[in-house]
Amino acid sequence: MKISHKLILGFVGIATLTGAIGAIAVEQQSQAAKYLARQEAEEVAMLLGYFANHELEVQKPRSPMEMLAKLQNHVLALHNQRQRDIEIVDRNKIILADVIPEDIGKKLDHDHNNEVGQTIQDGKARAYIEISDEYPQGIYLIAVPFKNSQGATIGAVILEYTPLYKAAMATAQKSILATSIITLVCGLLALIAGSLIANHISKPIQKLQKAVLNLAAGKLDTRVTMNCQDEIGELAIAFNKMAKDLQSSRWELLNTNEQLRDEISERQQKATELQAALKNLQNLQKTQAQLIQSAKMSSLGQLVAGIAHEINNPVSFIHGNLTHVEKYAESLINLIELYQQHYPNPVAEIQAEAENLELEFLQEDLPKTVDSMKIGTCRIREIVRSLRNFSHIDEAEYKVVNIHEGIDSTLLILQHRLQAKAGLPAIEIIREYGNLPMVECYAGQLNQVLMNLLANAIDALEEANSKRTTQQLKDNPNRITIRTSIIDSQWVQIAIADNGIGIPETARHNLFNPFFTTKPVNKGTGMGLSISYQIITETHGGKLEYVSTPGEVTEFIIQIPTHQKVLATV
Repeated sequence: MKISHKLILGFVGIATLTGAIGAIAVEQQSQAAKYLARQEAEEVAMLLGYFANHELEVQKPRSPMEMLAKLQNHVLALHNQRQRDIEIVDRNKIILADVIPEDIGKKLDHDHNNEVGQTIQDGKARAYIEISDEYPQGIYLIAVPFKNSQGATIGAVILEYTPLYKAAMATAQKSILATSIITLVCGLLALIAGSLIANHISKPIQKLQKAVLNLAAGKLDTRVTMNCQDEIGELAIAFNKMAKDLQSSRWELLNTNEQLRDEISERQQKATELQAALKNLQNLQKTQAQLIQSAKMSSLGQLVAGIAHEINNPVSFIHGNLTHVEKYAESLINLIELYQQHYPNPVAEIQAEAENLELEFLQEDLPKTVDSMKIGTCRIREIVRSLRNFSHIDEAEYKVVNIHEGIDSTLLILQHRLQAKAGLPAIEIIREYGNLPMVECYAGQLNQVLMNLLANAIDALEEANSKRTTQQLKDNPNRITIRTSIIDSQWVQIAIADNGIGIPETARHNLFNPFFTTKPVNKGTGMGLSISYQIITETHGGKLEYVSTPGEVTEFIIQIPTHQKVLATV
C-alpha cells in the first residue's frame, strides 16, 4: 500500500473516529434527556403518592369509599393541571383511582411485562411503554411504589410522562443537531488535510521509489534531484551517494568475480579428477577385499576338500575291511568255542596260554571292539561327507541343495570355536529346523554367508564373555539359535540369533557398507557382512536384514527364493 493511501486512510480513520465520538455524544445526550424526563416523572409520582397518603392519614376518612374519593380527587386535580394520565392501584393491581372513572375497580392489564407488579414486590420504580388501540404510537409510563407512613408498600402510582419525554427530546434535538454539524465539519476538515498532506509527501516519495526500482533493475547511474530541504531531501542525497558507491563496488565485484570464476573452474576440475581417483581406489579396495575373501574361502574349500579326500580313502579301506574282520573274528571265536566243547581239558601248555591271553575276556571283548571300530569309521565318513558338502567339490556351482546340510557342515568347520576354553563355557547351538524343500542356490557362496554370520555371532559371544561375571554367564549361558522356515511356499528363511553384546544404534545405517566394522582394530576387515549382503541380495535376489537390542541379542535374517523361476522374477 502506498504512503499516500496510508496517510489518507489515517485521516479517514480520524474522521471516522470523530464521527463515532459525535455519534456517541448524540446518543449520550439522547439518553440524558430520557433520564431527566424519567427522573422528573418519578419525582412527580412519588410526591403524588406521598401527599395523597399523608392527607389520608391526617384527615382519616371514615369509610373506604371516602378514602377512594379523596384519591380520585388528587388524581383528577393533577390531571387537570398537567394533562397526564394517572392511576393508583393496590397490591393486587386493582385500580383505586384513575382519570377515567369507569376503570376504577378493574385490574390493571396494560403492563404486559408486569412492570407494575414487580415494582409492588421490590419497591423499585420502573418505566415502560404502553401500546394499545387508544395509543397506537405508545405512551411513556412510570410506576413508583405507593407507601404508607410506616414505609410499607400498599400499591403503586402509575404516571404518564410522554409530554415530559417529548419536551426533553425537543430540547436535546438542538444540542444533537449542533454536535452532528460539528462532527461532520471536523471529519471533512480531516479528509481535506489528509489529502493535501498525502499529496505533498507522496510525490517526492514516488520519485524516490522510481529511482530505487531503476537501481534494483541494474541502472546504477540513476540519480535523484529534489529541491526540498526536509527529511525526504536528505534521503535523496543519501540515495545518490549510495548509488554512486554501489556503482563503484559493482565494477570491483565484477573483476573479483571473474577471477573467482576461473579459480572455481580450475578447482572443480581438480576435484572431479580427485573424486574419480578416489572412487577408483575404493572400487579397487572393495574388489581386492572381495578377491581376498573369495580366495580365503576357495583355499579353505580346497583345503577341506583335500583333507576330506585324503581321509576318505584309508577310512573307506578300513571300513570296508572291518566287515571281513568281523566275520573272521566271529569264525575264530566259534572255532575256539567248538574246541572247548570237545576238548574241555586241554594240555597244560594250552591252558597256560589261554590264561595268559585272558581268552574268555578276549572272546567277549573282540566283537565289541570291532563294533566300536565300525562306529568310529562311520563317524569319520560322516565328517568327511560334511566336509565335502561344505566344499562342494563334487557339485556344480548352481545346484539344488539341502540348506540344513550346509548349516551343519559350516558348524562342523567352526566346531573348535564352539567348545569351552580358558575357563569360558561352551557355546550351545540350538537348531530349530523347519520342514524345508530343496533350494536352488549357489551353495558355496551361501555357505560363505553362513560362515560369516556364525563367525560374527561367536565373536560377539566371546566379546560379551570378557565383560560378564561368572554369575551372569551362569544366568545367561552362551547360545546361538538357528531357525529355518518356509515363507509363502516360495521363500526360505534362515535366522541366526546370538545373546551377545548386540549392535550399537550408531552402526545401523553403515553395517553392510564395505570396510565398516564394529570389531576392535586388527580383528575385522569390515568386508564379511558387505560380501554376505551382496551374495544374498544381488546373486540370489533375496534379503538380508537384522534386528538387535544393544547388550542383549542380535538376529540376522536371510530370505532367498526356493526356485530359479522365482529368482528370475526378483
